Order: sequence, then C-alpha cells, then structure tokens
Amino acid sequence: MLDLAFCPDRAASLPLYRQLSNYLTDLIVSGRLRPGEKLPPSREAAAALGVGRNTVNQAYQILIDDGSALAHVGQGTFVSSRGAARSSTPVASPSRAFAWDGLFARSFRTPSAPPPPPAARFDFGGGRVDEAALPLSELRRAYAKAIGQLPALANDLDPLGQRPLREEIARSLVSRGVACEPRDVAVVSGAQQALDLIGRVLLDPGDAVAVEQPGYFGAAMSFRANGAQLVGIDVDREGIRTDALARTLRSRTLKLVYTTPAAQMPTGVLLSNARRQALLELADDTQTPILEDDYDSEFRFGNPPQPALKTRDRAGQVIYVGTFSKALFPTLRLGYLVAARPLLTRLATARFAAALGGDALTQAAITELLASGALERHVRELRKRYTTRRAALLASLEDSMPEGTIWTEPHGGLAVWVSLPPDIDAGSVYRSAREHGIHYLRGEACYFDGRRSGSLALSFANQSPDRIAEGVARLSEIASGHRLARRSA
Repeated sequence: MLDLAFCPDRAASLPLYRQLSNYLTDLIVSGRLRPGEKLPPSREAAAALGVGRNTVNQAYQILIDDGSALAHVGQGTFVSSRGAARSSTPVASPSRAFAWDGLFARSFRTPSAPPPPPAARFDFGGGRVDEAALPLSELRRAYAKAIGQLPALANDLDPLGQRPLREEIARSLVSRGVACEPRDVAVVSGAQQALDLIGRVLLDPGDAVAVEQPGYFGAAMSFRANGAQLVGIDVDREGIRTDALARTLRSRTLKLVYTTPAAQMPTGVLLSNARRQALLELADDTQTPILEDDYDSEFRFGNPPQPALKTRDRAGQVIYVGTFSKALFPTLRLGYLVAARPLLTRLATARFAAALGGDALTQAAITELLASGALERHVRELRKRYTTRRAALLASLEDSMPEGTIWTEPHGGLAVWVSLPPDIDAGSVYRSAREHGIHYLRGEACYFDGRRSGSLALSFANQSPDRIAEGVARLSEIASGHRLARRSA
C-alpha cells in the first residue's frame, strides 16, 4: 500500500476529510503521486491513518469531483491525467504553498511542537517556576566565575560534558542512592535531549516502547519521532502496573520501558517497592532496558524519599536521567544521564553528531552552584515553598471542586492529577477556562492511544496560596456550569 504520512489535526476547524483531500491534492500537484497511480483502498487507508473509512471516502470523492482522480468500479481510485497535468502547469500566483506535507519523514508523525503557553490569570501549567524564587545573586556569582574561566573552556568539546561538572553530578547523586563515577555520566541539553538521544541510539523504526499511561507527553513525542510504536501500560496508586507489563512482554518484544518511578508523571504517585523489584526482574529476564526519568528528584513530600530505581540496578539495564531545570528554571537546558558504558559511548557519539558540545558557560556556572552548595540551599528553600503550595492546592480542591471530583495526593513532583466527575464535559471546561484566563494541562495530552479523558493536571509551582485558592474556585464554577444533561430513565 502507498505509504501516506498524513497527520490529522483533530483540533483544527477544517474537517478531517478536507484535510486529507488537501493533502492528497498537494501530492498530486507536486508530482509525488503520478498519473495512473492507485490510491490505497479506503478501508486500508482508514486503518493506517487512524481515521474513519467515511473520512477517506469523502476525501476521495472530492478528488474525483474536481477531476484529480478517477474511480473504476471493482478496481479502485486512481490519479487522473488531468490531475497530474495540473502539476506541470505554471501557477500564476507566487503565493501557492509548497507541498511540505508530502515530504516529511514517515517516522516524524507529530505535526508540531506544543505552542507556547498563553498568558494566563491563573497559570496551573506544568514546567513553570516562581520567578521571585530564583537565586539571582548566586546565579550572577556563578556565571561571573564561569566567564573568568572562559579561556580554559573555549575549546572544551568533550561530548560527555565538562569533567568538573560530571564530577559534581556524580557526587550529588549520592543523595539519590546512585553510586557512579564521572565517566558514567553524560551532560546533555536538558532531559528532553536525553530522551531523544536514547531513542536515536536504541530505536529502529517500528520498535515498541512501553510508556506509562497516563504519562509524559514529551517522552511520547520523542520516541515517536524516532519511529517507535508506543505501548501504553496503565498506572494506578502504586505506579506502573507491572502485571500489565508482564502480559505485554509475553506477547511482544519491547525495546525500552520508560518510567517515572519517584513521582509518576502526571499523577505524582510513588512506584511501590514490590513493583520496583518486579520491574527490574522483568527487565532482566527479557533483556529490556529501563529508562528512569527522575525529572523532579529534588521535590518529595511526606514520606522519606525513596532511592532511585537505579540503586537496585546490578546488571546495568537502567538508564537514569535527571535535570537542573526544575530546581532552577525551565529555559536552563541542562540535564544529565547515567548509563552503562557501552551505551554511554554511543550516546556521546549521537550528541556530538547533533550539537558537537554543550554550553560551556552554563556548564561551568552549574558546576560552581553545585560545588559551593548554593544549589542545595536553594532547593531546600524551594521545598518549603512548594510544600505550602501543595497543601494550598489540595485544600482548595477539597473546599471548592464539584462533588464527585477526585485527585491524587502526590508524593513528589509539582502537580496534582484531578479527575472531573463523568457528568462534566471536560473539553468544554478546558475551552471555557482558557477564555477566563485559567491554564492547565489537559488529560488527553497524557494518553497516547487516542482516548478521551476527564482529567487534568494542576501545577502549584508558580502561584501563591491565595492565587491557587482563587483560581481553583473559579475553575470549580466553570466546571459546575458544564454538566452534561442527564438522560431520562
């Protein structure tokens, strides 16, 4: 079957059949679909593109109506010579769009990166920090010292990152129970680059990757961009369901398992001891690597912090990823990973191919923050601030949200996972909330099988307790106004 790299935009106002017909027209006009070439049968095209068969039939009918295609009973639908002739006819208007949709790599199915967050009166979006809490004095001193070291750093293109920074990272990871040497550490441009590099080194097109569901949309985007098929594994109050993972491993081969055990993204639950052991045993039995994303390793609430999953790793199958963005600010693109040396060598090669090296000044500045203890002191202050804000959000949900709303009490991370009652239209709530200046992460973004979700993630990182209470109260009013009409008995 002809491979179509069509990516339907379900959020657009243009119907899907129109999107598909425009896409096919672009392929015909650009000459990538030639005269007489057969279009895929509607049933096969619908299955491959993840749309309804009627959507494909309507799109084909548009091509037939405008003469771009011909339908032959019992044979199929074919590109017409008239449609192909349009591709060789000079177009008078210089503004005609180039047919990019027909040229994208098949593995890159995601149409675009998430848009920047809107300006919001109540910003519960993830990945934010409180600008007032930034350690500006310490950052100024660290960067000033880094600039003084610039002559020695100017030609340092070690693909693993600056040696002094790797030494400080290895030392600091003792607090997570991870014992490693500087040569086991690679510095990367944020945890997101770590996910991309791991995908590029480990994944061939069509390989299957197990991901938590609900889970981190950025990981799903990265793995899909590297050609992987995602296999969602459900999450409950003990974290990723290892019984479901075991069933999956009995029926298919997985190339990688992605997990956030210390603070599951987005629910915030802690992976239980029993499941940690079961996960490692499954990985060992099936020779499946585990990618442990310890994205919020600094922020734990309630119980003493659990050591990283990596601490139980005796065979070197766990790839550990961390970041400095959550402790400092999201536009600081600096993270790290700890991995077995055969893998680390290839990751370093992949990073060198992508970017040669990293930001010398930022690496040197973070080295100074770690060595001086300034980052650790800053994190201690943030924990106090976030503990207060987490309590404020939980109390506000209890006080304000409609009856039937449930939520997690996260052991870590900076957000609470909230599930609206089934009789409230979550999509309408989201649209209305945006209109009223309330921003948050929709639950659909955390599911990778197309399912709808009545859940949402509310971050408590960058708003005061008073603002949190006011925002939740306003969100509750909006939610209560979008109850679905009850069916009559």
